[in-house]
Amino acid sequence: MAGTTGVAPTAAALRVGRRRPRSRLLAALAVVTLLTMACGTDAADDDEGVNGADTGTDDGDLDAGGEPGTLTILHAFTGGDEVMAGLRGAFELFTEETGIEVQDQGSGDFEQLARNRIEGGNPPDIVLHPQPGLMRDMIDQELAVPATDWVDLEQLQAEMVDGLVELGEWDDEFYGLMVRLSLKSLVWYVPSYFEENGYDVPETWEEMVELTDTIRESGDIPWCIGIESSDATGWVVTDWIEDIMLRLHGGEVYDDWVTNDLPFNSPEVAQAIEEYLDPIWFTEGNVFGGTPNILQTAMGDSARVDLLNGSCQLHRQASFIEDFFPDGIVVGEDVDFFYLPPIDDAVGAPVLIAGDLAVAYTDNPDNQVFFEYFSQPEAGEAWAQGSFISPFVDFDTSAYAQQSIADQGEMVANADFARFDASDMMPGAVGAGAFWTEMVTYVQSGGEDLEARLQAIDDAWPN
Repeated sequence: MAGTTGVAPTAAALRVGRRRPRSRLLAALAVVTLLTMACGTDAADDDEGVNGADTGTDDGDLDAGGEPGTLTILHAFTGGDEVMAGLRGAFELFTEETGIEVQDQGSGDFEQLARNRIEGGNPPDIVLHPQPGLMRDMIDQELAVPATDWVDLEQLQAEMVDGLVELGEWDDEFYGLMVRLSLKSLVWYVPSYFEENGYDVPETWEEMVELTDTIRESGDIPWCIGIESSDATGWVVTDWIEDIMLRLHGGEVYDDWVTNDLPFNSPEVAQAIEEYLDPIWFTEGNVFGGTPNILQTAMGDSARVDLLNGSCQLHRQASFIEDFFPDGIVVGEDVDFFYLPPIDDAVGAPVLIAGDLAVAYTDNPDNQVFFEYFSQPEAGEAWAQGSFISPFVDFDTSAYAQQSIADQGEMVANADFARFDASDMMPGAVGAGAFWTEMVTYVQSGGEDLEARLQAIDDAWPN
């Protein structure tokens, strides 16, 4: 099966694949329909679904917070047909079930547009935030609307992957409802190479290191790593460090690191880099092309070209890398993936994720209907036709259009806990600034002067 997890089965795993009756969602919809009627919302006369602005552009018009009966939603989705089909399928079903029309806009310059709209007093009703840090900035300015009373937090705690509800909380209120995930803790490989050489998928970090050594000693190159990403160069390095921090130190230490209660220039962070990142990245013969190639190779080419043509055999990257593969490449046959193995049994098997948090910014009463609706696992089934992993443990995996995404969904559901990409939760000057640039400098040096690099990141932290 595509994507063998290497994660021991848990109680959560036993629930994966059981289809939840739609009765609870229908009951919830009855409640939200009453709410809609009470707030003066008129049901739509047709089922056209989304009346979006030119999604995929930066200049489409999106009205400010809509009147009851319409929701305006800003998001960062600007991908191909598959990505948009899933998103809009979810919105269309929402309209069909509630009578509330959706106007949406996707922007490649999402963060700047969101800031301008919200801080400028012209917010959409709901924003789907891919970066919790921006959400928290808006909450600190008292611009977001709490959703604490709109959802059953105990239900969400019980049914979502551990750690996701807390991600939407800030200042003792609940604001952000996780509606979609992507999985970062994956290693991609070519199955035929493993079969020809008798290699097994590693289930522990130690086994992965042993596999790395075996491949290198055989005369082949173990790892494909490329970090070039235009103005965002550096995030590939930080993703590696985040995955290692989770596996080495656990969720609570990771949380302290995200808020700088645990400084970058601490023994815990230094250990993650020096003992776990450095041996893979800087051992001679471990990475195709060595340090120069790491710096010059575009992150997509590292998988699309280097991995698929056999220049190297392992590539750690998020689920979205599947979109970079050439047409005709079949995941599960031509290329496959496994769960990035755990390091410490006492910590368990976590996953590093990214995703989108829905946050309300207007007093449109239909905001509550949206939150009620998407707090049910079934609401994501239409979205699962595209690039989507459900945040719910008990999601019906048969709804996923692709087997590879279904396997990734099971990995998330089986994980002991999940944490969001750390750099996306840190202040912009750090997460998308010093953390990226200082780690690029560290790679350029071949792993020299780590203490100075980590101290420079701490110095960038806002007072």
